[in-house]
Amino acid sequence: MIDFDAEIEQILDGPPSRLAFRAVCAAVLRAGCPERLVARCEERLASWPDEVREASWSWLAALKAGHSKPTWRLVRALAPQSIRNGTVDPALPDPRSCAEVRGVARLDLGWYASEQLEVLAATLDHWENLRSVRIGGLTGSDGELIARIAGHDALARLESLSLVGVDEDMWHFKKPPFSPPEGRTWQLRHVGLRAPDLVHLLRSGQVPNLRSVDVLVCSTQEALDLAARPELARLDRLAIGFRCGKNGRQPLWKPYFGNVIDEDDDAAEAFFARADLTGLRSLTVRGTPMGLGREGLGERGVDAIVAGGVLRQLTELTLELLPLGDAAVARVLEGIDAERIEKLALRDLVATDRTATALAAVGVLPRLRHLDLSRNRLGAAGARQLAAGVRLPALERLDLGGRESGSPYYARPDIQPVGDAAAEAWACSDNAAKLTHLGLAATGLSSDGLAALMTSERLPELGTLDVACNPVGSWPTALQDAPVWRTVRSLNLADCGLGDADVRSLASTASAPRLHSVSLAYNSVGSQGARALAAWALLPQLWELDLHDNVIGDDGLTDLATSRTAQRLLELDLEQDCWNPRARDDRKPLPAEVVDAASFPSLDAVFLGMVDEYHGSRYSCGFPNRVREEIAAAPDTRPELIAFLTHLETDDFEDDDDDIGPDEDNDPDDHDFRTERAARHAELFDEARDFARRMIEGDIGWPPPEEPAQGTTAGDG
Repeated sequence: MIDFDAEIEQILDGPPSRLAFRAVCAAVLRAGCPERLVARCEERLASWPDEVREASWSWLAALKAGHSKPTWRLVRALAPQSIRNGTVDPALPDPRSCAEVRGVARLDLGWYASEQLEVLAATLDHWENLRSVRIGGLTGSDGELIARIAGHDALARLESLSLVGVDEDMWHFKKPPFSPPEGRTWQLRHVGLRAPDLVHLLRSGQVPNLRSVDVLVCSTQEALDLAARPELARLDRLAIGFRCGKNGRQPLWKPYFGNVIDEDDDAAEAFFARADLTGLRSLTVRGTPMGLGREGLGERGVDAIVAGGVLRQLTELTLELLPLGDAAVARVLEGIDAERIEKLALRDLVATDRTATALAAVGVLPRLRHLDLSRNRLGAAGARQLAAGVRLPALERLDLGGRESGSPYYARPDIQPVGDAAAEAWACSDNAAKLTHLGLAATGLSSDGLAALMTSERLPELGTLDVACNPVGSWPTALQDAPVWRTVRSLNLADCGLGDADVRSLASTASAPRLHSVSLAYNSVGSQGARALAAWALLPQLWELDLHDNVIGDDGLTDLATSRTAQRLLELDLEQDCWNPRARDDRKPLPAEVVDAASFPSLDAVFLGMVDEYHGSRYSCGFPNRVREEIAAAPDTRPELIAFLTHLETDDFEDDDDDIGPDEDNDPDDHDFRTERAARHAELFDEARDFARRMIEGDIGWPPPEEPAQGTTAGDG
């Protein structure tokens, strides 16, 4: 007999996460939802952050289709936007008629979510427990809705309101103004706004509790106006993006230094020279991506931050997507207080091994828990220096990864060429003793580096290991009892060149007591690999299994489903891309066993069929149209499958009689990234290493000379 109380207590004793919350809810449902158990979960979950107590998109889609569940009372956050290709966002529920959402405290409406915003504007009075609202990608056409919300009395209950984020570039749409009437006092502790709107809010005196701000500054005058507000001294967190100019030049599909925007530097100088930031403890400054480079303020802007003196008081610093280089980063590191800093994220700044040397020069960072140097150009020497040349006794999270590619059919990873040296150095580093998260995606890691990590005894706390987008190429059987299995919770092996034999080796591991999530997306797992997973001793404990765009036949899918061992699986991805030449023929339906509720009894999200990841659309859902409609209408179809089948963009679906299967005359290797994966990784690794060498030597090679205006020559005066 299953001890559901013990299972739930074990999850609740672990680290809070969205996936863990879904696992708690699934266990309660499998236990039959006794009131004492639901009440116990409600009590224990009170200490979890509201944002992890989130109902997934699939829950909302099922609710829209008329299927509720008792565990909705445990939900505190909604994020209705789907991020899956070819799926439809379910409408934001109306709390007047949908009791399930009345306990929600946080709403993240996603990007360009005008329809969701319209529902919120009409129902804001009735979200009695709502304390946080976020929406991104607002445009001028949303002005009326924002004005309605700005004048709403219910706004006084909110503690967080984000209408703009520093991840927005401001180049495509004009943002509507946010101008609430004066005379009210709000409880807001966090806002995300354009600088003029923030200045208005601060000047009005309506937000005495404001402590955290995300703000976009679009001119030097806006920077001056914002810096003049004495209320900034009360902030403990500031995330700021300067969007004062634009360049937009880039070489196609080549890494480059990036574009320094003089107007951004001007605004940064104006702001940091004048703003009173004496209470600040966390600072984020973010530029924007531009191809395989970045665009924003440069050395002059960063020097203004250093000269302002704010760095020495910070416990958290994030600089991201800025064309800086090592010299500027070194000055930042000289400016921080090594005894105080707890989080240091220096992402995508064109940093090389010289930045690692600058970190080593600091000597000891006794409180640093989170170090993120991802998407830079560190190499083997830099990785070794970080592992052995600086003392990091409190380090829990380390990310040295490159930029992952997304779909490998249409994009390429941007490599940080630390290679196996990084894995080998950190596998024997004293700094690894408290690591719970290690990111080495897109770094050129091979099976040797992977083996060094997995067999290390210096990683006794490691819970998340991300090695996606690497030419691992094989999974050694010798790793079946490796020490890291004792603690790992999440393992990302997407796009690692693994096939059936490797999955059999992986599945020889019989004990990994905390493992809950495995991604094998974009590999070459076929039916034999699926059979190995079906027989894997760890499958009964997994919450998430990502088999996106592999090559599993119907026989393998049937074996995986009929094993009846994936009793706790919450999310299963079996989609394939339209360019996969070994994709199954969607003219015939998926095996019935795959969607049988008995196969995966805890499943609350499933993704099937064929997608076009280039256009973000969908060709099919795993069933011909007629069959899809029959399944969705059948009274015994599981709600999770109905949610999927009834929330699809069907514009690109073919008629049942059309030929939508793989082209029999097509060479299966013509378009498959798998055929030259190893060679491509090697090429990109060499390119990244050469780029790093040129940056170290000062050969930036950017920007290119301006082309002479028409009718002149380069020598004209």
